[in-house]
Amino acid sequence: MTSSSAQEVYSSIIGAVSLTAPGESDLYVTPSFSNSAVFRSEISAAAAGSVTFSGASFDADAFAGGHHLLVEEGTLAGRMFEITANSATELTVSDPGSELAAADEQVASIIPALTLGDMFPNGLGGKVEANPGNPDLILFSNDNSAGVKGFAPKDIYYYGDIAKNESDEIVSEPGWRKVGAPLWESHDNAVLPVGEGFVVRNNTNVDASFFLFGEVMVSHVQIPISSKSAGTTDNLVGVPRPLAISIGDMGLDTVVTVTTDANAVKDTVRIYPADGGKNPAASAIYCLYSDGWRKVENDTVVTTGDVLDDSLIPAASAVVVRKVATAQDEVVYWTNTWSLPSQS
Repeated sequence: MTSSSAQEVYSSIIGAVSLTAPGESDLYVTPSFSNSAVFRSEISAAAAGSVTFSGASFDADAFAGGHHLLVEEGTLAGRMFEITANSATELTVSDPGSELAAADEQVASIIPALTLGDMFPNGLGGKVEANPGNPDLILFSNDNSAGVKGFAPKDIYYYGDIAKNESDEIVSEPGWRKVGAPLWESHDNAVLPVGEGFVVRNNTNVDASFFLFGEVMVSHVQIPISSKSAGTTDNLVGVPRPLAISIGDMGLDTVVTVTTDANAVKDTVRIYPADGGKNPAASAIYCLYSDGWRKVENDTVVTTGDVLDDSLIPAASAVVVRKVATAQDEVVYWTNTWSLPSQS
């Protein structure tokens, strides 16, 4: 299905991150890993909305739905496109794919989309909910395109065990379920988009521990950041890296507006505590000031002391990039570059 004489051979690096969701709290998380590529080669021809790999021999529509095209070189390095159809040699992607022509003769890979079932095959810490009407542990994402200050929950999931068999009988079969959907409907294939954050809410008074695991992404990653003309927009995002990363190394300077007046703060990056309860206030707020990253307190930039470019964002942590209103609605792409630390 994925054979090609031009396909490159590479060794994947597998990693894991251990996390704990404290009792009665929200934990802001982003997937730290991806699924392994099933194909990698140089694009022989690229056009708006499609790419061709000469010499490939894909089964028709083998990657339609549930797979992404990851461009690994050039100006689009790190950009992912959802694959909607494929022939033996050509992939068609969903909007926005109009920029894809720039990927001509660049290396790209096909990666299965990361799903709830991939990231948490046994739920969060193996917890199977006994009461689907009031689950102990839930996971929800944010609609970053909604253009609101604060959260606009997109989907809410829990890990339950009510299912239906082929005879339409109710049986016990653990899997991911979605609040508001039929109790027996599986959502194991719900996609966790690369670069998007989510919240794990622990409704009990007992800490819950779980792991994130998968392939370490050493390629660039491009993450969409939305802003709206109507007002402030919160983007719940994070970088898929297995180690802590400093705010100065995240690459956010290309997508945030620089603050030049300490009393008129522009875009901010908000960090949330692991033990701050439900709907916590940010534990730290940063803005890109004239001389580097600095903290914001009481809506004012703290201009004394050293810049805080080296402040670390913990591994697998999601942050909120709060964008002030822009002249028009727009989406810009934040490019994060990263490599494994050298061994010395």
